Amino acid sequence: MWFKNLRLFRLSEQPELDQLDLQLEQKSFEPCGKLDLQRYGWSSPLGRNGKMLSHSNGGATMICAKRQEKILPGAAINEALENKIFQIKEDEGRPVGRKEKQGLKDELIFSMLPQALSKSSMEYAYLKPADGLIYVNASSSKKAEDLLTLLRESLGSLKAVPVGTHHPIAPTLSQWLREGQAVSPFALGDQVELRASKDERVIRMRNQDLSADEVQQHLDTGMHVRRLALNWNEKIDFVLDDECGIKSLKFSDLLMEQAADQQGDDAAAVFDADFALMHGELSQFVSDLLAAFGGESELY
Repeated sequence: MWFKNLRLFRLSEQPELDQLDLQLEQKSFEPCGKLDLQRYGWSSPLGRNGKMLSHSNGGATMICAKRQEKILPGAAINEALENKIFQIKEDEGRPVGRKEKQGLKDELIFSMLPQALSKSSMEYAYLKPADGLIYVNASSSKKAEDLLTLLRESLGSLKAVPVGTHHPIAPTLSQWLREGQAVSPFALGDQVELRASKDERVIRMRNQDLSADEVQQHLDTGMHVRRLALNWNEKIDFVLDDECGIKSLKFSDLLMEQAADQQGDDAAAVFDADFALMHGELSQFVSDLLAAFGGESELY
């Protein structure tokens, strides 16, 4: 349940959460049928240990979307398609055009679906009205938007937009890197992704001393930071990108030990202890992060 990624969305209006479980039930998860490529719907944040589709703790409400997809290896589809095309050429002595080829591919996928295996993934998010934010554990903006779309459909409406900062992120990160330090309570990590404005050339460095001359030379050539590893308050390591997306969230051993000390005997108690500590720390973390970039933009 501990978030590994973070996408932030500002709520311009607070949704009513009194009937949230009933609303989510309308879009609850159903497994893929024989001919479904994918299914997406709400599942219990507690997994097999819970039945409710939301879980509240300390003013934050966790929700979980489950995605199930059929596994159809591209190599297998392409091989079957090549065999089909070869057979048509042999039997009918004619070439197969692009449109017909796509139609044949669709037919093959349709025929393979009933025998295909499926894989599932869970996508968590929580709403915290006191912060006016939705915190989404998503590695990409698309996955985050998929979850928000499902939530909008479930609630009827939801006014939420991606959080932006007053100061542009890329120039600010580049300045921190050039100066060799971030603003308190943040500190530079050991990895960076640089991009050239002119030719979009990309350089990635890991386990690197970011104060090294090599890094400064890249900045001198006009490259700018696209992603930068940072630490917050010696509690959270993360990578921030130029669109305010956060990846590789890692909570300190001290926080994890604190959570373990507060856990109870059953799964729900463990979830509660972890969730309470996580959303408490993330609220302060996000507040400090936005302040470091001049506060939140008011475009919404």
